Amino acid sequence: MIMKKNILFAIIATVAVFSFSFMSYSYAQSQSSKIPIPEYGVFIFVQTIVENSEGQIVTYLASDKFSNVNTESLNFLLDSEATENDPVITIGDNKYQIIKRQQSIDHDKKSVIASTIISQNQKDGLKQVARFAHDGYPVVECDRVVSIWTFIRSM
Repeated sequence: MIMKKNILFAIIATVAVFSFSFMSYSYAQSQSSKIPIPEYGVFIFVQTIVENSEGQIVTYLASDKFSNVNTESLNFLLDSEATENDPVITIGDNKYQIIKRQQSIDHDKKSVIASTIISQNQKDGLKQVARFAHDGYPVVECDRVVSIWTFIRSM
């Protein structure tokens, strides 16, 4: 009797797992035609790589979660940076422009970096565009920090 109950439970559990896996698959398919554009109008993704003086990667961070996004400065940056070489893709009826840029900083002293920031010179001074706050990573003299920024905006 216990054996029959265990077999019945195993069958029900297997059917449930398969049912849930098909539901999540169909959900993922229904959402694949949209890029999640946040309220500030641009999807931003940054990858931060710290290399030591020998070129070895010692830290890697990536995020699409930003605080302190200055929408006006972000639009100014993208308008000034965009070129005809930046790809435009079409997903469904929507067109998106992809702007990808890279920044490198060579460090000359020991420090701890607690956020990844993109800023831009504007007519009234240096403006912070977006900030990715994180727990921080240490750098020493001769470390290079490379940040690869990807911006996706609706056309």
